[in-house]
Amino acid sequence: MIAWLRSSLPARAGLAVILISVLALASSLSAGLIAWFSQGDAAAINTAGSVRMETYHLSWKLAAGAGADELERISQSLQQRLNSPALKTVLEDGNDLDLQLSYRQLQDDWQQILQPALQRGDARLFQASTQSFVERLNQFVSLLQHENEHKQGWQQLIQGAALFTTMIVLLFGLYELQSNVISPLKELVDATQRFRCGDFRARVNHQSEDELGQLATSFNAMAETIEQSHRTLETQVRQKTLHLQQANAALELLYQSSRNLATRQANAEGLDELIRRFQERLPGLRLSLCLQGQAQAKQLLALHGSDNRQICASSDCASCRQRSDSLAFDISHQGGAFGELKAHFHNGLEPQPWEIELIQALANLIGTSLQLKRQREQDHRLVLLEERAIIARELHDSLAQALSYMKLQVSRMQTLMRRGEPVATLENVTSELREGLNTAYRQLRELLTTFRLRIQDAGLVQELKDTAGEFSRRGEFQVHLHIDSLAFELSASEQIHILQITREALSNCLRHAHAQNAWLQLRQHGERLCLSIEDDGRGFSGSHDLREHHGLNIMDERARSLRGQLQIFSREPQGTLVKMEFRPEFLGRLTEGKPS
Repeated sequence: MIAWLRSSLPARAGLAVILISVLALASSLSAGLIAWFSQGDAAAINTAGSVRMETYHLSWKLAAGAGADELERISQSLQQRLNSPALKTVLEDGNDLDLQLSYRQLQDDWQQILQPALQRGDARLFQASTQSFVERLNQFVSLLQHENEHKQGWQQLIQGAALFTTMIVLLFGLYELQSNVISPLKELVDATQRFRCGDFRARVNHQSEDELGQLATSFNAMAETIEQSHRTLETQVRQKTLHLQQANAALELLYQSSRNLATRQANAEGLDELIRRFQERLPGLRLSLCLQGQAQAKQLLALHGSDNRQICASSDCASCRQRSDSLAFDISHQGGAFGELKAHFHNGLEPQPWEIELIQALANLIGTSLQLKRQREQDHRLVLLEERAIIARELHDSLAQALSYMKLQVSRMQTLMRRGEPVATLENVTSELREGLNTAYRQLRELLTTFRLRIQDAGLVQELKDTAGEFSRRGEFQVHLHIDSLAFELSASEQIHILQITREALSNCLRHAHAQNAWLQLRQHGERLCLSIEDDGRGFSGSHDLREHHGLNIMDERARSLRGQLQIFSREPQGTLVKMEFRPEFLGRLTEGKPS
């Protein structure tokens, strides 16, 4: 039992709490019992005092010559008080023989002396016996008071003993708390703070069999283990730090290079600079980048991160691969192969896994940049071919037709001259030739304006505003503009097509509509953009085929290039509405693939 208490702090604390609780309970129970036994003592003392007062009352009434009825009433009251339950209860609960003897003497004096004298009306004998009866009453009251004081003494003794024992237990508990809890905890906290601040030699000197002693032993063992591990890991940390610094520098280089390659096309000079800077980040590394234009190319371009570039044959690869410490990484992206990246360490050390991952990341970056370069060139070529086709159609549908018309007019004039037609007829043909030449010249100027069209840094919105202002100045109509603010940026091709369709529609308003107002709107409805140009001019007749006009054909071709739809309506009460709706490329309109 003692060994168990010594080895457990909760057990000792629980024992102290139990002892204090038992003492407090015992003190409370004893006080309650003594108070319960003493609850009739005060009533008994008061009753005895009232008997004394009734005795004096009878003596005074008897001397005053009171009537028999009044004396009988006072006598019965005294008899009831003398035989009251309060006095009998005190006598029955107590074991004091003197108290019981005194009470019997009082009963005898009253029944044998005072009551008979009162009944006879003998005032002299009653008054002579009153003094001894009162003295016996005073003695009885003193005995009652002594009995009550004896009970209170027992209560004070029990409570004092309980209080003294509680103080002993508390003092012992405080001593145990200070020596076995507070001091060890303070020492343990100080050691942990020193340990947290880097003092791995901090130890706890407290030794005991309880929980805090076990905790101190465990802390010392843990501190010893951590100190040994710290000494062991310091060297590894220094090595890892050096490797991480090199890897961080290489990753930073890859990040910066990826940004540079994303903004400009890859070339031999840039790749050479990338290899050179990568080799500086990993000392001892030597890289060779072998590029080939096609899969079966006979010549390769070898870059070594320096000015020493080589144009070598594909048959020379066998000799390069004979190095036992050389690693080869394919340069490819999305199925396109561009060559190999060869790596070796000239100091003969084996590359670490993280170094291999970095070199592989470099190879992937080079492959991505070359693929982006190829994709940009292909996109540029497709856009160039598409724009040239549109230019060719515009030249064919406008200037070529005008020149063909003038060629026919020249042939007609030659025929008329051979026939010797009058000068008036020849002047009519000459006027028609002049009008056709002016028309061709005007169309040429419009085509030159169209071909020179560029989207400035201000963006499409400003270009549309400038276009609206230009046609308002050139014509006799007012262009009203409304453009929604878009949540994304349109591509350059989309901006050019929108601007060209707008200019062609406004040009038709200028030349054919004779309108007073035109409305240009670019609105966004969900994921689709809607471009509309309407006027209040003459409009088209119902029998006229709108697709016969070469400008409308060009507008329709540009709408199809945007994967959109061009619609032309007659406006009520008069005028024309040109409407083109499409889904921007930024929102994923190219779901069917690009045309080849």
